[in-house]
Amino acid sequence: MSALSYFRSPFPSTAGFSAYRMPGMAVHAPLILSFSVVGFFLCWPHEMLRPLLLVWVLGGVYLGRDITILCHYNPLLTLLSWAAFGIVVFAPHRIASFGASHVVLSGVLSVVVGAVLGLVAFGMTRDSD
Repeated sequence: MSALSYFRSPFPSTAGFSAYRMPGMAVHAPLILSFSVVGFFLCWPHEMLRPLLLVWVLGGVYLGRDITILCHYNPLLTLLSWAAFGIVVFAPHRIASFGASHVVLSGVLSVVVGAVLGLVAFGMTRDSD
């Protein structure tokens, strides 16, 4: 199976006994927003890093989906994801000032998010022969 098949369905079905059904969008939406806002604050001040904002949005959508499914099995992760969202919402100036003053670290963090996304995509689609 191709690693690109991991990106086929960003929002899984909520029908039946799907693990995405609860907590679902209550966790996924804040994670998408958190990843996107952090990526914006880290990458937007530096023109050469702006294309890496796409990595953060994709990370929010697809890694957020996987974290949301894990939250179904461990409710503590739900609280942690909401706490992370709260930090992003209530302290954006700290993230923005960090991003504006650290171009290399912003790039490294973006590459790390992209690498984690790629490794998860490869691991989830790998055949278990």
